[in-house]
Amino acid sequence: MRRGTLLLLLLVVAAGYACWSDMRPAVADLVNRRAETVLGNITGSVEARAAVLLDSETGEVLYAQNADTPYPVASMSKMMTEYLLLEAIREKRVAWDDEVPVSANAAGAGGARVQLEPGRAYPLRDLYEAMAVGSANNAAVAIGEYLAGSTSAFARQMNKKAAELGLASSSFVNATGLDYDYGQNEMSARDVGMLAHYLLRDFPEIVELTAEPFVQLSFGERVDNTNLMVRTDHDEMNVPGLDGLKTGFTDKAGYCFTGTARQGDKRLISVVMGAANEAVRFTETKKLLERGFDIAYSAEKR
Repeated sequence: MRRGTLLLLLLVVAAGYACWSDMRPAVADLVNRRAETVLGNITGSVEARAAVLLDSETGEVLYAQNADTPYPVASMSKMMTEYLLLEAIREKRVAWDDEVPVSANAAGAGGARVQLEPGRAYPLRDLYEAMAVGSANNAAVAIGEYLAGSTSAFARQMNKKAAELGLASSSFVNATGLDYDYGQNEMSARDVGMLAHYLLRDFPEIVELTAEPFVQLSFGERVDNTNLMVRTDHDEMNVPGLDGLKTGFTDKAGYCFTGTARQGDKRLISVVMGAANEAVRFTETKKLLERGFDIAYSAEKR
């Protein structure tokens, strides 16, 4: 190839790359706006601070409302605690029948809790079930301390895993999502949805537990599910196939919920953050999931 022709070719490639670099923000904005309107014309806005709806298998965002701003995430951040625990179980670093000593720090965690005595050891499985079903903060702290040695060390593990999973708008300071003087966990709605996507992808068995209306722990305590959508005393909130995943509430976070449901061969994940009250977080979840499945079924028939 002659030098002049090669030089011309290089100039064309460079110009093309520069053009694409200039276009990337516009293309990304177009993709985001498309995601925000897939369901927008049907559902209207969600009555919450932020929301997303995802295809669980692909991670594709089907609907987004203020989805990229980090907000206090409350107990939905326990999905990261669950992920790290289930990963440790899979890698045989811990076992379900391990007896976990509960420190005074763990036993004293406020908010949702089970009766744990400082200095006593409890089966790891009991602590996991109390956390995943009843959102028990003291159980979550005990798990974090058992896996990492301390709350701060476990928070570092949470942030490391978030980086590995590409959750760029997330930061963790504890295993629970509670608000302390040293800070609180924050995530964007999109990151919460993607965390749920990875949790279901890597540990799909979790919904066998989160679908239960309550669990009975080995030391005698019954723990009711904080997710009213799987409890028979709230049938008006039912969505067929809904089997998880995690609630959350603090004064700063508002009422939050990550829901998931399977209908046929399709599983969807919804995230609602900062709803005004407990009922709204579930009714808005119901609206998102029902319209998402309607659209999925309509697309299959075309």
